[in-house]
Amino acid sequence: MGCKSFDQIVDRRNTQCVKWDGATEVFGKEDLLPMWVADMDFCPPQAVVEAVKARAAHGIYGYEIKPASLHEAVLNWLKTRHNWVVDPSWLSYSPGVVSGLATAILALTEPGDRIVIQPPVYPPFFAVGDQNDRVIVENPLIEENGRYTMNLPELEEIFRSGVKFFVLCSPHNPVGRVWTRSELLALAELFVKYEVTVLSDEIWSDLVFPGHKHTPLASLSPEIADRVITFMAPSKTFNLAGLYLSDVIIPNQGLRDRFTNQMERTAQVHLNVFAPVAAEAAYREGQEWLGELLTYLTENVAFLKSELAKITSKIRVVQSEGTFVVWLDCRELDIPAEELNKFFVEKAGIALNDGAMFGSAGVGFQRMNIGCPRSVIKDAVERIAKALQDHK
Repeated sequence: MGCKSFDQIVDRRNTQCVKWDGATEVFGKEDLLPMWVADMDFCPPQAVVEAVKARAAHGIYGYEIKPASLHEAVLNWLKTRHNWVVDPSWLSYSPGVVSGLATAILALTEPGDRIVIQPPVYPPFFAVGDQNDRVIVENPLIEENGRYTMNLPELEEIFRSGVKFFVLCSPHNPVGRVWTRSELLALAELFVKYEVTVLSDEIWSDLVFPGHKHTPLASLSPEIADRVITFMAPSKTFNLAGLYLSDVIIPNQGLRDRFTNQMERTAQVHLNVFAPVAAEAAYREGQEWLGELLTYLTENVAFLKSELAKITSKIRVVQSEGTFVVWLDCRELDIPAEELNKFFVEKAGIALNDGAMFGSAGVGFQRMNIGCPRSVIKDAVERIAKALQDHK
């Protein structure tokens, strides 16, 4: 089966996908419209589909090496897409960004070490610290008139107290900020001043809307690069999350050796046999498809804002600068924050991510995945309208 356009509905039920087949178990209700898990309901570029089919047709799926051609494709993508020239020796791979983050934490920190994150933020940032006996220190983002910025004075106080590790989300999930070069330079000054090591999750780096530009943190200067481990991936960009492959870029040899040794100790040296094939095809032939996707996603955000505004002024779409997840401010609804997710599930029949999952700064918010055909968003708004009407 192929996809002729982003408007096409692809039935993902009964494919063992978490987003659709797992929603009933997670939310306790059937017939939900799933707009939670951050993968898209779009087919990847046709070149990717054909490459995976060709590999599958071989018929043997044994252990494989990581091909030099994949290395070349990733390096070329970073250079042409992000104007970042990466030394080939800096690049390695992990089965995913989250597993890469966990590996880096185990490799570089000790139990009891403090690690800074900036909520509201991707829930695994809390988990990879807590589950490995590290102490999570929160430096919440500042929200003002629907726009989020970093609290750098507070962050400097945290670093001054002796914290040496920081996890950056860039672009930011769930608030949709694409940090500007000047914001990153101000942040990086603190990293250098206080000798902080940074784990930079840049998985959304390719999904940036017109008028904004992603800057890899490590591309700012050699001095900054020496402190940064960067995680990128084709998974969000080309909808390949289930193939589990992440690009890991580590300029500092000492950090790189420690990361690589930890990967070997935890037996994470092999990739899914189809992952390199799909990733290489995406990086080499997916640029035109990505341009079309970004246009469609940009229009999806505008459509959601317009349609929601027609039914209520009490749900505000935080203006997204990138990603395909949208942060909904529901604090003006006449619904207690602890009942908000229940309202969307039981009354509207929509599965969203409760903002509380992203930390206390997310209470009163919901995260919606708009990486879907526009008709799905229309359905969601209609369900919300009916639920609000019934709630009166």
